[in-house]
Amino acid sequence: MVAGQSNKIGFIIQARMESTRLPGKILLPIPLANGKPLLSWIIDELRLTKHDHKIIVATSVNIQNDVVESFCLSNGVDCFRGSEEDVLSRFTAIAQKENFDCIVRLTADNPIIDVEILDQTIDFHLTSANDYTKTDNLPVGMNFEIISPHALLSQENQALLPSDREHVTAYVRNHNQYKKSVFFPKVNAAFKDLRLTVDYVSDYTVLASILSQFDARHRKGIVLVDYFWNNYPWIFEGNAANFQKKQYQNIEDEVNAAALLLERSDLKNAAQILRKNSLS
Repeated sequence: MVAGQSNKIGFIIQARMESTRLPGKILLPIPLANGKPLLSWIIDELRLTKHDHKIIVATSVNIQNDVVESFCLSNGVDCFRGSEEDVLSRFTAIAQKENFDCIVRLTADNPIIDVEILDQTIDFHLTSANDYTKTDNLPVGMNFEIISPHALLSQENQALLPSDREHVTAYVRNHNQYKKSVFFPKVNAAFKDLRLTVDYVSDYTVLASILSQFDARHRKGIVLVDYFWNNYPWIFEGNAANFQKKQYQNIEDEVNAAALLLERSDLKNAAQILRKNSLS
């Protein structure tokens, strides 16, 4: 369907309480003490979209996620519970049940949403008739992924790796039979290197500082980021060295990422040995 017509958008937020580095982070209050839970920041902004939509929190059946379901019931949000490890199966089950024109995949540890950029990305995806669209140029934790239900469900007919099931859109991103595009929001190019996701305690500290200055009318989304960039740029140093997990295309890319981590820790000799051995 084309942007501007009657499209139904599915906002699916994958969420679970288990976290190796920061357990229970998705329901932590942010800012500390008097803030609202991370998950609430996401939901409240998604509700401001111009599109007809439905928000669904996709969590697992594990008992520790009972509190996530209770949160959803208390906040008027649909909750789907499925496999802990096979995240893709949660999304496909929802796509089979609902009649969405496209699905936006979100994660519950990314509390800063720019809904204006989100709406622009959805319009671009629909107008381009894409199977998959992602944004670029935004800080880590603020980019969007949009996938058509057809492309999402088609993955079940493929020989998928465990990583494909964990990362939901990985197979579509890595195979050429799908129509894919990148949407580039008009923002400061330097923002791409900023880290605005919550995985470590230091991430929480940075995001708590930033969201303490949130203003629903005048200072939110990318405007809030720009405010800190121009007035308190040192804030972003608080988590700049944190490692961002990702899926690598090949072993060479993974080795290069490992070497960069060693170099950032001033272990240059170890990085050099790693690179040398990977080439031999």
